[in-house]
Amino acid sequence: MNNSSRRKFLRNATGIVAAGLVTNSALGKSFQLDKLVDEKKEMIFRTLGRTGVKLPIVSMGVMNSSNPNLVKVAWQLGIRHFDTAWVYQAGNNEKMVGSVLKELNVERKDVIITTKITLDRNIKKPEREAERKAQFLARFAQSLQRLQMDYADILMLHDVNTLDEVLDPAIMEAMQELKDKGKIRFPAFSTHVYWPELITAAADKGFYNVILLSVNYSMANDEASLKAMQYAASKGIGLIAMKTQCQQDWYKQNLPTEIQQFYEGSIMHSALLKWALRNEVITTSVPGFTTFEQLQADVDCAYGLDYSQEEIKFLEDHHVKLAIQSVCRFCGSCKSTCPHGVDIPSLMRTHMYASSYGNLHMTRSTFAGIEPGKGLVVCDTCEACVARCRNSVQIAGRMQELKSMLV
Repeated sequence: MNNSSRRKFLRNATGIVAAGLVTNSALGKSFQLDKLVDEKKEMIFRTLGRTGVKLPIVSMGVMNSSNPNLVKVAWQLGIRHFDTAWVYQAGNNEKMVGSVLKELNVERKDVIITTKITLDRNIKKPEREAERKAQFLARFAQSLQRLQMDYADILMLHDVNTLDEVLDPAIMEAMQELKDKGKIRFPAFSTHVYWPELITAAADKGFYNVILLSVNYSMANDEASLKAMQYAASKGIGLIAMKTQCQQDWYKQNLPTEIQQFYEGSIMHSALLKWALRNEVITTSVPGFTTFEQLQADVDCAYGLDYSQEEIKFLEDHHVKLAIQSVCRFCGSCKSTCPHGVDIPSLMRTHMYASSYGNLHMTRSTFAGIEPGKGLVVCDTCEACVARCRNSVQIAGRMQELKSMLV
């Protein structure tokens, strides 16, 4: 993006306010759009694997946002990739994205849309291939209708947990049919679990073009993950990072009170986002900002990944390095420590959506997706939780908080 283009973005963003699309009260008294753009810098673009698509390194994960004005300003400030899903906000998230882009008269070729399809748990058994394919196609048809679009650029099988799901012939067949019909451009999947084995298998299979992964500072010393990302990228897979800012309560639980106030500010978010994006095998990130201030902090990172002195201080802080180990990576190693085989990773995700994101819909959806007999109700049979994390996740404490919120 050249300086002339950036000035145009700035004028357009300011023009939204003038046109009445975003009111001053919606932006907040202290928020100034003209602070979002540094005319001396260029927005960083990277190529999304073998797709050839060039994207700014910061995109928008729309999941937690219900404010169309936030999407409008994100577009005006140069964000060109929007990530939504069939399940988000019971379909209203896709509707909002489609309506905003239509209102802004965005040409379809100028925006990259990712949507994701979640399958019901009860049809994931191998013998129910036909039902999986039918449900996948039907839900994607709903997604296109909500988006008011003829095609999606990136279509993901959402929340993949196993190798069987990565290599599911029913889903690959459905995606290939959609691609042949021009309904999608790039088949993909997302995963929240510990993913080195999954993305290595996908890279070897050669079918998927894009993968959405949890990538954050808690993985700084995880050589297996870094190696798997390098391998997938070498095979032409475009990697997109989510959960980059570790939106869990690790700093509230494990940092001294006097330090929390400093780390709850923008320094924490920008430092964590930059850390993820400084790995150049990551094409773009999809931070789920929900305020204009968060949008500002994230977009600023797209113009330069050099750390400020404050960000270096944060990342090198001894307390932070210890506390970050309490970020759940959903690796599943804790399952073997539970005598009842409770699906602890899914419960930790439920806790994340409830406590950190405040996303009631995703809390309920994730909780409902847990296999019967492996959910929170089983925990009532234990006097004390004996499950253990190989890092520092306080499993018992989070289980108690979930009980108080959901049971």
